[in-house]
Amino acid sequence: MPGLLGSLFIGQGGLNTSGIGVSVVGDNIANSNTTGFKTARAHFEDLLSEFIVGAAGANQLGRGVTLQRIEKMFGQGSFQSTGVPTDLGISGNGFFVLNGTAVGKSQDLYTRNGAFRFDNKGFLVNQAGYRVQGHNASEAGELDSIVEDIEISPGKLLQPNPTSDITIFANMRPDDPLVGPFDVNDVDATSTFRTTVVTYDGLGNPHELTVFGTRTGDNEWEMNGVVDGGDVAGGVAEQPVLVPLGTLVFNANGELEQENIANPVNMAWAGAEPADISFDFGDAIADGGTGRAGSSQWNETTKSVAHYQSQDGYGTGELDGLAIDDRGQIIGAFTNGRQQVLGQVIMSKFADVTGLAMVGGNNFVATSASGEAIVGTARSGGRGAIVASTLELSTTELSGQFIDLITYQRAFQANSRTIQTADGLLQEIFQILR
Repeated sequence: MPGLLGSLFIGQGGLNTSGIGVSVVGDNIANSNTTGFKTARAHFEDLLSEFIVGAAGANQLGRGVTLQRIEKMFGQGSFQSTGVPTDLGISGNGFFVLNGTAVGKSQDLYTRNGAFRFDNKGFLVNQAGYRVQGHNASEAGELDSIVEDIEISPGKLLQPNPTSDITIFANMRPDDPLVGPFDVNDVDATSTFRTTVVTYDGLGNPHELTVFGTRTGDNEWEMNGVVDGGDVAGGVAEQPVLVPLGTLVFNANGELEQENIANPVNMAWAGAEPADISFDFGDAIADGGTGRAGSSQWNETTKSVAHYQSQDGYGTGELDGLAIDDRGQIIGAFTNGRQQVLGQVIMSKFADVTGLAMVGGNNFVATSASGEAIVGTARSGGRGAIVASTLELSTTELSGQFIDLITYQRAFQANSRTIQTADGLLQEIFQILR
């Protein structure tokens, strides 16, 4: 009798564990389209056995089965391209860090679901409104070391940067006529080279500065700048104002021998702070250069012309778009053509990811089994790379889940037959007692 009664409870345990297995598989299948979902599997173990007769290790009878653990399988999922720049996937190890409410308290949550967006306050959040954690950047684009809510103000402006350096590389024809000295009121007749550079003051206002070159002797050029009088303090609109720059001297090989420029040149912009601007025309030999990497004086050209120019200023820019690189840096593109780092999404890793506890919403919290979160940036310390404009798909593989489902179904049926058999035997015993 005790053995038959025990058989009933063994069968019951088998039914319970088979049912749990079906539940695990059902959860996997139900989440086959859940972003960042990781497939689970059930682990079972036998119960403590008893001795019928004999020495230890002989004639042991098992007492059934029980659930040991349901383990999350943190394998890599496939990626789906979305075209949304704030949709982020993780290629490799790691989790995004969120700050939200779970199990009744505010805490850090960890997820592989990178379906993020910016809310109306400028915070980067997931679909439940939990705020993504990372580093914010200063107005100069420098990332700080504090981990906090990532925030980018709606309609963010990039403050203007006044021009402080202008570079012009040109080839001046040695056969140009001697037309000097330069006359600001008759620039066409007194110069053979010109190029225009748009510069900016501290308020972001653009100012056109035209640089003229006048050949004044063998291998020597006088360089001057001209701006409209309305752009400078005390000037009159549509009246040109002369900005003397200096001279360029070339050697017999057409190499820049001397760059006699009065750097920096002070520009008293109207309505803005005065600016000191340095001009660079090349690497003069007298300054330790080669004389060939910048401006030159070579013939067989149609005219004296600039072949490279740049300046480091820019006007006010309005945020026009975002991109996120593989290290999680959020890079803003502005209407003035500039780009700047605005923040960085961080990632965490754990000593044992299978020890994380699920709290719903495809989020996890750290436990003593997982160890504390080790926070850092993507592509560092064993953390994976961030893939922007993509989402990581569920790792549920349906064909394998259907096979597991059939296996658990058959195990459930077999355990029910065990109970039926034990019940039949008990009925026979009851018949004997009649």
